[in-house]
Amino acid sequence: MIPIELTLQGLYSYQGRQTIDFTRLTGANLFGIFGTVGSGKSSILEAITFAIYGRTDRLNLSGDNRYYNMMNLKSNELLIDFIFEAGKDQTAYRAITKGRRNSKRFDEVKTLERSAYRKVGHDWVPIDVASLEEVVGLSYDNFKRTIIIPQGQFQEFLQLGNKDRTQMMKDLFNLGKFEFYYKVVSLESKNNARKQHIEGQLQQLGSVDPEQADSYRKQLLLLEKEIGDLNRKLDENTLHEEQLRKLQELTQKTSDAEKEQQQLQEQEPHFRSLEKRVERYEQSVMLFKHQLDLLQESRKKKELRDAQIRIDTDKLRREEEEIERLEKRLDTITTAYEKRDELNRKAEELTRLLQIKMLEEIVSVEESRVKKGTLALESTLAEIQKLKIKKESLEQAIKAARDTMPDLSLLSSIKAWYIEKHHLDDQLLEVENELKKYLQQENKTLEEKLLILENTEFEGLSKDAGYKEYILHLQATGETIKEKQMLLGEQENSLRLKEQLKAYAEALTEGRPCPVCGSLHHPERYKSEAYHDTLSRLIAEKRSLELRQERIVVLEKELSLLESRQLQISSGLHDLCQKKRLLGDKAVSHLKQFVWDAYREEKEVSNAFNKAKLIQAELNRQEADLQKAAKELEKQEHNRERFREELEKIKTSLTVNQTRLRTIGQQLQWIQPEQYRQTPPSLIEEEKNSLLKEYVRLEKEYTENNKILQEHRKQKDTLAGSLASNQKELNEEQSAIDKLNNALKMQVEQSSFQSVEEVIGILSQPIDTEAERQHLTRFREQLLRCASTLQQLRHEAAGRVYDAGVHRALKEEIAMLREQATQKIQEQGKTAEQLKKLQENMENQTLLRKEHDSLEARAEDIRTLKSLFKASGFVDYISSVYLQNLCNTANDRFFQLTRQRLSLEITADNSFQVRDFMNGGKTRSVKTLSGGQTFQASLSLALALADNIQKITQSSQNFFFLDEGFGSLDKESLDIVFDTLKSLRKENRIVGVISHVEEMQQEIDVHLYIEHHPEKGSIIHPSWKK
Repeated sequence: MIPIELTLQGLYSYQGRQTIDFTRLTGANLFGIFGTVGSGKSSILEAITFAIYGRTDRLNLSGDNRYYNMMNLKSNELLIDFIFEAGKDQTAYRAITKGRRNSKRFDEVKTLERSAYRKVGHDWVPIDVASLEEVVGLSYDNFKRTIIIPQGQFQEFLQLGNKDRTQMMKDLFNLGKFEFYYKVVSLESKNNARKQHIEGQLQQLGSVDPEQADSYRKQLLLLEKEIGDLNRKLDENTLHEEQLRKLQELTQKTSDAEKEQQQLQEQEPHFRSLEKRVERYEQSVMLFKHQLDLLQESRKKKELRDAQIRIDTDKLRREEEEIERLEKRLDTITTAYEKRDELNRKAEELTRLLQIKMLEEIVSVEESRVKKGTLALESTLAEIQKLKIKKESLEQAIKAARDTMPDLSLLSSIKAWYIEKHHLDDQLLEVENELKKYLQQENKTLEEKLLILENTEFEGLSKDAGYKEYILHLQATGETIKEKQMLLGEQENSLRLKEQLKAYAEALTEGRPCPVCGSLHHPERYKSEAYHDTLSRLIAEKRSLELRQERIVVLEKELSLLESRQLQISSGLHDLCQKKRLLGDKAVSHLKQFVWDAYREEKEVSNAFNKAKLIQAELNRQEADLQKAAKELEKQEHNRERFREELEKIKTSLTVNQTRLRTIGQQLQWIQPEQYRQTPPSLIEEEKNSLLKEYVRLEKEYTENNKILQEHRKQKDTLAGSLASNQKELNEEQSAIDKLNNALKMQVEQSSFQSVEEVIGILSQPIDTEAERQHLTRFREQLLRCASTLQQLRHEAAGRVYDAGVHRALKEEIAMLREQATQKIQEQGKTAEQLKKLQENMENQTLLRKEHDSLEARAEDIRTLKSLFKASGFVDYISSVYLQNLCNTANDRFFQLTRQRLSLEITADNSFQVRDFMNGGKTRSVKTLSGGQTFQASLSLALALADNIQKITQSSQNFFFLDEGFGSLDKESLDIVFDTLKSLRKENRIVGVISHVEEMQQEIDVHLYIEHHPEKGSIIHPSWKK
């Protein structure tokens, strides 16, 4: 994670909005943030961590009223806007935190609003705030231990307890992926469950005896032989039983046939009697049935005819009585019926009388409307004359006003010319102002350039040379300085080596091991001259070259910036001069287009427009009056025509109604109108309706009675004719009946029957002769068939006698044999099933024992893995490896920083200890280190951690921030810190230091100085703007 820009407002001691450009700081690799105690230095780091994680250790979320206390008491808004790069591709991210104070309640600051963005192209695309932790690749706690190290926590990793340091390593390097204990426990649980299941199956199988299978096979062979013997004997007995069963059936059939023959012989007298009855019935039907049926039919017809004659005689009597009544009724209404037309004519004249009354009312109303219409028409004609005079007057006034109206088209063209002229003048003035600004910037740039050229690095160069010449000169000077630095560095290393050897030689004691070669004897010790002054001079010279090199870098950047600014100014001046020339040409051309001498003054155009405006207003008023008068005139003319047409219609209708009134009055003959002068129309209408009803009643009553009378007369004639005809046919029917009786008596006398009554009695009991004949035939056939069957059965028996006892004994023996065979077959199936199950159990037992052995071996392996991973043992081991590697990386630096005197080591419990080469290489606690040495050890570990974090997050650069006051260190420790920090400049890493120590500020050129102003709060002063 590399910071790019941080904007603060209203956070703790920061009031106004201020922005920190971290690119200027990180460009120097080593930079500082300095200021007095309480100036707001640490708030910068807290702003960064809060923007990313939304957390702070200074205030709790609940109980401390966090958001109120975070906001400056003189501010109503809080803003943290942090831009940084992270990841393999150095993608830019932005974290924003905003908040406002409640305008009504000063102590109420609601939850701060956090948002996050990722830069895609030139746009900021919103992302989830929670994803920022994933982007950085570190948790909040580890971020504070490795990237931004808050005040008082720099030495935390060195002095952490075993458990906390191991947990930190797990979090930093994602060692949780090696936590396999619970997976192994799950595998063990599954393996044990499977093993228990197999053991349960083996227990269910029990012990399996292979010899039992041979016993089952022998038993099966014996059963098969016994079943064969039983089947052969069973077949023999079954054949004998079949013969006895057939003899039994033959004996039974013979017995049944004898019984049937006896029954048929007993029925033979009945069938002979039936045959006689059928023959007697057939004779009666053949000789007498037809004549008896004719006689019966004639008697029925005679009875029906008698009944009809009685009915018709009664109907004829009633018709004669009704005719007599109707004739009397007609005689009473005939006179009134013959005078019914008088009623109708009088009703018609009453209708005309009603019309006369209605027409008289209409004529009266129309005469009144004619008078009123005539008055309205005359009034309208007078109004039309007045409106015509007013319209003509307004038209003349409008014409006169239009004649005095100025030419608006001409005035618009002139006004447009003046507007364009003003526009060109404004543009020219704006260009002039821009030119002045650019010239001022050019002069300022020139002054800054001359100020830079006063530096001693530019001695001997002309002040009129170009920027590129100055920059090339600085680059050449820088290369020369680098060569001198390399030479001085080699000389310094040589002198330091001699000084170190001299120190080792002086510290040698006979009998103690040499720290270089380990020898216990030192016969020839190294001797050398004192190079301390020479070494001090070399260091001072190197420091002078470093400062000069840094000044050259700063001068080069400033000249590059001035060159870029000068190019922009030159380009802007050229564009503005070109624009000024074009505008001047356009202004000259525009002046030539003015051809209106009468309007040389712009005020004259405005006066002309004002005059036209007044005339136009008067014209608008007059035209509105004219339009109103024209509409009113049109309306009145329309009314005039409408009144005329309506008046003509009324007069025409009046004439027509008067004519109809006279015509209808002349048509009255049956009534006198004077008699009805005072009678209201409703009573006339009632009288008319009454006459019409009477007319309709007489017409209807007479017609209906006459029609009914004719129908009754016609019915009387029909009944008289029908009665005469029926009487004649009755006599003919009686004659036919007499003839049939005589013929029937003669035929009975000539037959075998005694009387007609006997014949009737026989025929009264109908017989189905066909069915009875078939019944007789079937009986004879059945009798013959039964005798034939009995003879055949006796022939088949051939004297054999069926013995039921022998047959029963044979059946019992067969049943016993079958039961024995079934038992043997069941025993055979059971034995075969037992043999099959035994074989399957043997196979299953073999497979289960094989799988059980495999599971036992797997369980042993799992127990080994479980003991390996138990209590995070494997993770702790991996953590120890990572920690050892981290310690080795830190030692590469720490050993050099302590001038090969000290190194860090890891103990068995993953704690740190120090090996002291100045004391025989013995170990001691890290707590015994001095302040400067503790800083060197902590810094070495922090840098090693930062290197690892860089690899994890795939960042292209290495960065961490150190908030350490260093105020408790003595001068020697401070010198060690300074020397250590200076060594970092040669490496590709970015380190930020926060301190209030003034000596630290003098050692780090690129820095921010935080001033706490009593009114304005914390103010940030960058070193490059001093």
